Amino acid sequence: MASLCTAFQGMSVRNQAPLSARAAVRGTSVVAVSRARVATPVGFFVDAAQNSLKRQRTSEKARLYNKAKKSEIFTRSKKAFVEIDMLTKAGTSSEADFANAEKLIGEAMGAIDKAVVKGVLHKNTGDRRKSKLCRYKTRSLIKLGLYEASS
Repeated sequence: MASLCTAFQGMSVRNQAPLSARAAVRGTSVVAVSRARVATPVGFFVDAAQNSLKRQRTSEKARLYNKAKKSEIFTRSKKAFVEIDMLTKAGTSSEADFANAEKLIGEAMGAIDKAVVKGVLHKNTGDRRKSKLCRYKTRSLIKLGLYEASS
């Protein structure tokens, strides 16, 4: 610290306006001026861009992670919907035929629950998507006459 003080003895700051903390954070360098001649820019350079660059990197990682999780949810849900559609169009006669569809619905619900826990989806969004899966299956069973809706 003492060597730093002796190195800047006899120098003054050459900015007309006083240097605020905000200007230093933005990356403005302080130019030291010797009384005899102008000195080169000194090493007092606060670079706030490092924080924003790190924020960009972490945001991109999070975006890709969230995109993958959402894609998994859509894929698993679509598989369940397609399976239920096939069973409905085939006109299945027993609820036991829906075992594979129930398995696919369970996988989709597991993916939704994980996404909600990790913060990829909001809780209400996850609940709405799970409800949509269950409603689809229930409506299909009602259409086939295998399920009676309670009033």
